[in-house]
Amino acid sequence: MRTQLWSLTLGNFAIGTGALIVPGMLNELTADLHVSAAAVGMLISAFALTVCIGGPFLASWTTAIERRKLLTAALVLYAVAHVAAAFVPGYESLLAVRVVTAIGAAIFTAQAAATAGLIVPPDQRGKAIGLVFLGWSIAAVVGVPLGAYLGAHIGWRLTIALVGAMSALLAVWVWIQIPPRLFVAPMDRAAWQSLFGNRPLLLAIASTALQAIGQFTIFSYMARVLKDFIAASPTTISLMFLCFGMTGVLGNVIGTRVMDRVGAARVSLVAMGCMATALVFWPLTRDSLAVTVAMILLWGLGCFAVNSAQQTRLVGLAPNLASASVALNSSALYFGQALGAFIGGIIITAEGTSRLSIIGAVLVVIAMAVSHLAASMSSRALCVKPA
Repeated sequence: MRTQLWSLTLGNFAIGTGALIVPGMLNELTADLHVSAAAVGMLISAFALTVCIGGPFLASWTTAIERRKLLTAALVLYAVAHVAAAFVPGYESLLAVRVVTAIGAAIFTAQAAATAGLIVPPDQRGKAIGLVFLGWSIAAVVGVPLGAYLGAHIGWRLTIALVGAMSALLAVWVWIQIPPRLFVAPMDRAAWQSLFGNRPLLLAIASTALQAIGQFTIFSYMARVLKDFIAASPTTISLMFLCFGMTGVLGNVIGTRVMDRVGAARVSLVAMGCMATALVFWPLTRDSLAVTVAMILLWGLGCFAVNSAQQTRLVGLAPNLASASVALNSSALYFGQALGAFIGGIIITAEGTSRLSIIGAVLVVIAMAVSHLAASMSSRALCVKPA
């Protein structure tokens, strides 16, 4: 069973590396494609917006497909699109290919979490989903820093192609490990109506979107931010992403270990608190490597823990709606990434990088308030539930 979960974890590692690699190669992409930082940010927005819009529809349309076939096909599509991206002639074609890669991500990320819930007993769902989302943390600690380093030394095209090759290999492993004849419950109109009538669920999903908007307002342009604030070299930028990813893994591991005991909502709130604190104090990082490292570590501690906590929280709130709620939550996450990158692009074009963290911090604090409201409403609903 654990090997099956690890195949999904590493599948998410490939997805996460491909999704998050653009911010680390921002300087190389702007130089090679002769476009602005805001234009490169649109690569993030296009990817994220495709997942946001396509996720729920793809989740509904693919319920009749067994999970092994679906997850493998998603990784194969992801692999082919990344290899194709390495050969595009210019920015516009790269933007189009990023949309195609996003379709694979839209399917895999949400359905890997739903599949993990099918593989393990109900009392182990929190740990299982946390393990599957650990793949994103591993992508942050290994894939993104390595991608930033390789992008600066061997070029972004070959780096993107390597992501495609890795995705193809992991598609084979997923096919081998995931058992056949696994299906999720069909998501008909009644399921979606039940979901949209559940206020605590919708508020929890809204908090996912808000914290993602806040984070990606600045994270989308992190390479430029680091260059502006501490004159970071390509190697230093890679090391900063490594620091971010290391505490991302640590935060996800800690969150996963305590989630079934203290509750996913509390883990989510603490994780957002770490991120908000880092963004509030980010202006102090200017010309200070030590403060920059401290804020990067604190930010990373909450960044990936919140994702697995939110997914687990939704499954626990309404297990019968898990496939729909997880898909919608993934859409909210990617919507937040898209809007955050767009907002950040506007700010960086008009005023540079100095104000990005303040806007991000405000949005994450609002996300905390919405998340707390969702938890309160859910608790009240349980209290009045008839025996």
